[in-house]
Amino acid sequence: MLNIDEAKIFSEIESRNPKAVVLNSASGIIRLTHDLAQRINEKYSIPAIVIGEPSYGICDTVDQDAARLGADIAFHIGHTVSVGRMGTRTILIDAFDDVSFEEVLGIAIQTLKSYRSIGLCTDSQYLNALPIAKSFFEKAGFRAVVGRGRGLLTEGQVFGCEFYPAFDIREEVDAFVFLGQSRFHSLGIALSTAKPTYMLDPYFQEVFDMKEEADKLYKKSVFSVYQALDAQRFAVIINLKEGQMDTMRAKKFESKLRQRGKKVSLLAMREITNDKLNQFKDVDAFIQTACPRISIDDHFDRPVLSVPQADALIDLLDGKKVESLLERRHWL
Repeated sequence: MLNIDEAKIFSEIESRNPKAVVLNSASGIIRLTHDLAQRINEKYSIPAIVIGEPSYGICDTVDQDAARLGADIAFHIGHTVSVGRMGTRTILIDAFDDVSFEEVLGIAIQTLKSYRSIGLCTDSQYLNALPIAKSFFEKAGFRAVVGRGRGLLTEGQVFGCEFYPAFDIREEVDAFVFLGQSRFHSLGIALSTAKPTYMLDPYFQEVFDMKEEADKLYKKSVFSVYQALDAQRFAVIINLKEGQMDTMRAKKFESKLRQRGKKVSLLAMREITNDKLNQFKDVDAFIQTACPRISIDDHFDRPVLSVPQADALIDLLDGKKVESLLERRHWL
């Protein structure tokens, strides 16, 4: 069961006496967030506005939107990081799942018996399960390693595009175990570390080997880069989401492509989809500086390169070899 830290929310409201609040959360807990908003309204007689669009991570906060909505506080729920506040209005609220991993850990012991050292990782939702899993593996004779946090990441935590606690211990372990149901995060670990990676689903008590799916995504990523080699007209996309806007990086790619004889335009949009990009029929390939997983996971009719892919493209245009383009701590 997912438990939102409602006590922190109530405490903040009581201490700050806001005129209105905004609640922003991942898609999987929007229903819970809606229920919570109704209780806030009844308890404090203030507007509690739920952002109906899902948040994809800590890069997808709504500080500026909260200001436009007249809210003094924006509660960002379900993406725990090493800090408690961001921007001028955003307060981060934990949401931990208390589901038991005991059964799936028992299954994993048999699946992973050929390995000696295991790296343990998870996302915000299951950080509370890391000590339990570490103890479980060690009692079974494994060496279990949890990587140190860095930047916004806490110990053992990964984002979909940021993998420091996993990447920094990849030479110390034989394989990685991700605690939770997120293929998104598990595939990121597999691609960034180039190590065997297994996802432990505590609800269906299944252990998933991510190799086949990761290999497909890697080949797709490389293929897109080589497709873009023949492009003459590029568009570089700046994302309008406040945590993903990187105008400087976009302009650097624009400059690099122009220096190499390419025609380049700049686009700005909030959601990058195939339908939206198909409006620009005169563009051969795109580079987007927002979430790198858009390029890696989603389907597009033309090449849409992430930052690591765009870096690889520049190297290829310069006659350099490209190896392991996704083996990075951070994909931005």
